[in-house]
Amino acid sequence: MNNKVYYHTAPYKIKAVNNIITLPTEKYVTIEYLYCGICGGDYSTYIGRRNDFPYSLGHEFVGRVINIGNDVSSLHIGDYVISDFNYRCGKCSNCTSGKSHLCLQNDVQKFSNRAFSQYGNIHENYLYKIPTFNFLPKACLIEPLSCVIHACKLCKFNKDMNIVINGCGSIGMLFIFYLSKILSCKNIYINEINKTREKNIIKYFPVKVYESDIIDKYDYVIECSNSTDGMKKSLDLCSFGNHICIMSHLYGTNTSFIYENICQKELVPIFPLRNGNIDTIKLAINYIDNFWNDDAKELLGIYDDIYLAFNQKNITGFNKQIVKIPH
Repeated sequence: MNNKVYYHTAPYKIKAVNNIITLPTEKYVTIEYLYCGICGGDYSTYIGRRNDFPYSLGHEFVGRVINIGNDVSSLHIGDYVISDFNYRCGKCSNCTSGKSHLCLQNDVQKFSNRAFSQYGNIHENYLYKIPTFNFLPKACLIEPLSCVIHACKLCKFNKDMNIVINGCGSIGMLFIFYLSKILSCKNIYINEINKTREKNIIKYFPVKVYESDIIDKYDYVIECSNSTDGMKKSLDLCSFGNHICIMSHLYGTNTSFIYENICQKELVPIFPLRNGNIDTIKLAINYIDNFWNDDAKELLGIYDDIYLAFNQKNITGFNKQIVKIPH
């Protein structure tokens, strides 16, 4: 079957390559990709912070199973699925001690290509069946929400904390969703330079705009800007001895200032990686299915053009960018 794959070939460049998708082998299924969100890691590669080119990207996807290899037990043709995109062998020391997101075989890459493409063969280990959502693009929020849930467990938030979220893009938006709708936190403050994104968040969530004149009232700062300038702002928002959760992907940039600020202010940092154990994925499916307001479609920018979606990632007023995969 003919397959078009969008490869990142150099900074700010994407090339469509045609190849043939083969029949799935044992434990693999063929996925027809339908929608895929752009995550911070994808964008880091696009702008050249990570430079391992050419690269097939896209893991915040929703797709449909169209073919099944031998010995696949958990999925059937026609199922809608999302991806964990952690491979979990179930046997290594991390998997058996509750840290399967740090599986020693995590980077084994048991897939033919990622989701900025029409089709892919993926090992069933990565995939989770989801309900058939009325608004299917919201399924692209499940995997990043699982990362947010993992981070919140590490941070041990309670509903009475004063929490500042710096950056209201995808991850910031999902922190606000989880903290307000699931944990019932009452004192969420936002700092966002894009006023359209700020306005969107205020419309759908019970948040307040950060007040700069009373910095020491805040218990926790969550950094979600995915930029060095934003990271510096988050550190400025921290009072001495403050807690900070850092979610930004700043690979390939000079980040020595982070360590310096942590030391000088005696900050308590949390650097979550991936999404914890598989329970977070299952929780995220449930929360997006039952608690995400489908009326909040204006927070999500659905793009038919992958080039435009990446080019506008940092300037659009949408809080989340999702690519509709062309077929």
